[in-house]
Amino acid sequence: MSARSSWRRDGPGPGCRIGGPLAYPGRSVDSVLPSDLFALPIPAPDLDRLEEALRQAVIGDDPFLNEVASHLIGAGGKRLRPALTIAAAALAGGETSEDTLLGGVSVELVHLASLYHDDVMDEAVRRRGVESVNARWGNLVAVVAGDFLLARSAEIAASLGTEIAGLLASTLARLCHGQVAEVRSAYSLERDEKDYLGAIADKTAALMSTACRIGGLTAGLDRGQVDALTTFGECFGMVFQIRDDILDVVATEEELGKPPGQDLVEGVYTLPVLRALGDPVAGPELRDLLGARLSDDELALARAIVTRSSGIAAAEEVAARYAAEAADAAAALGDGPIAAALAGLGSALVDVLPR
Repeated sequence: MSARSSWRRDGPGPGCRIGGPLAYPGRSVDSVLPSDLFALPIPAPDLDRLEEALRQAVIGDDPFLNEVASHLIGAGGKRLRPALTIAAAALAGGETSEDTLLGGVSVELVHLASLYHDDVMDEAVRRRGVESVNARWGNLVAVVAGDFLLARSAEIAASLGTEIAGLLASTLARLCHGQVAEVRSAYSLERDEKDYLGAIADKTAALMSTACRIGGLTAGLDRGQVDALTTFGECFGMVFQIRDDILDVVATEEELGKPPGQDLVEGVYTLPVLRALGDPVAGPELRDLLGARLSDDELALARAIVTRSSGIAAAEEVAARYAAEAADAAAALGDGPIAAALAGLGSALVDVLPR
């Protein structure tokens, strides 16, 4: 029996050249984060098929492991990565194939596994508005469950052929590289922008890029389109992460579904913070706070300093440049509704951030 039938039974990349109380006055983050921000022209039945395939992918013979592995799936989510896979494949026309759906499931499982592991490292207690896996069942269970999700992802990728299996494996290596780079630079005031961009390229942009590439491969698109999708995903992933890092400073727990400011607490100094450190007014005060773990009061002060500095606007400018590169890559995909939606996706993320 084939692997596929068995399973069904049971730095920036080369295309990217760009080396609450704290919300902006008069505009809450809620008011600038519409629910359809990530909407792509994908038929609702395909999204329903994806959700069912995702649920089935983590169901086995152990009821306890099923519950743990399904915990964040049941909590919902944007499903942005598999949506990108489906959208990329839709460029070929026709109905969404089972291979495309499984490709989307494989990348979403990697993403979910990373959340399980991240919450252990961050000692997080909330994720997507629910209790985190580590808070509910302990760190050991959370780590093993994350590993289980990675194993399921690899099994699915192997069923889709050697190219996709190899692509997913190399992506996992990039994710680990980015995570290690981030851990090594924790609390370092010497971390520079190049270090930051390289880390988020591996931690976030790599999986976005892979999601798009898998869709192109499962749909049989020509290599030029597959490469354009890959570049788009890499650049869009950079926009996505920079936006996320901005929101970690300016948003509230209710808006994020998790406590804000966790990067600052863990000593992960992101782009808005790095740019704030270079601000001649805010920088010295912020530098005096950073370099060690922050108390609750120090965290509130650090977020306030970054928010009123030039760091937020400067980070948005960098995100806007990546959004322009993502749009350029999408322009090579034609002028249909999918290509147009992809072309506007990066800019949409930047445009909703208040100035």
